[in-house]
Amino acid sequence: MKKPIIGIPSKVQHHKEGDIWRRMEVVDELRYYIIKHGGIAIMLMPSELTYDFNQSDLGDDKILSEEEIEDLHAQVDLCDGIILQGGDYSCSYEVEIARYALEKDIPLMGTCAGFNNILRALGSNIYEDLSKSHSHYDKVYRHDITIEKGTKLHEIIGADEYKVNSLHTMIADKARVEGFAKISAYSYDGLVEAFEVDEKKFVIGVKWHPEIMEGEAYVDRLFEAYIKACKE
Repeated sequence: MKKPIIGIPSKVQHHKEGDIWRRMEVVDELRYYIIKHGGIAIMLMPSELTYDFNQSDLGDDKILSEEEIEDLHAQVDLCDGIILQGGDYSCSYEVEIARYALEKDIPLMGTCAGFNNILRALGSNIYEDLSKSHSHYDKVYRHDITIEKGTKLHEIIGADEYKVNSLHTMIADKARVEGFAKISAYSYDGLVEAFEVDEKKFVIGVKWHPEIMEGEAYVDRLFEAYIKACKE
């Protein structure tokens, strides 16, 4: 069987003083899990003729031109699936890639900021948690989530509760998600930790970073289920 091609939209690595190059990046853990479960990983690049990209995760006001959008779509058309990675900022090109993947029913998964950009593509948004109660830049830290029965995520994880990492300051409550997607998990304080879209082949957004939870069986099951959907 042909291996599915999984596109990961790149993140701008904002220019550091003294560096003579500008860089785009993909976290290597995502590439690793794609390959581990039978996919081919490629990086998707922004189509704007600029070095000036958004530096906030509150949203991007940049309006893409028709040509820029068409060039993004041409990249997505090469793919059997899309994974939107996390990060501390988001750009319009990421939202457009998610929107087009939704339109074409291409399997779509997003972690952390990827959750935010899928939600934006669905027509809603997130907001900033000024208390930073979910901002723990720690690979070991975990907090409890409750997984809703009858969801794809519950089927994958196979449990009503789980512990996940938490490295974000942008959050969504029930009102921001309900009506746009099915909520599949809540955090201990009632915030939305995951959502999915029933009528699509595979759409899941999670606020945590499963790709850095190596050794936990559910992570492999999540990527296995996603790659399976991409093969179909």
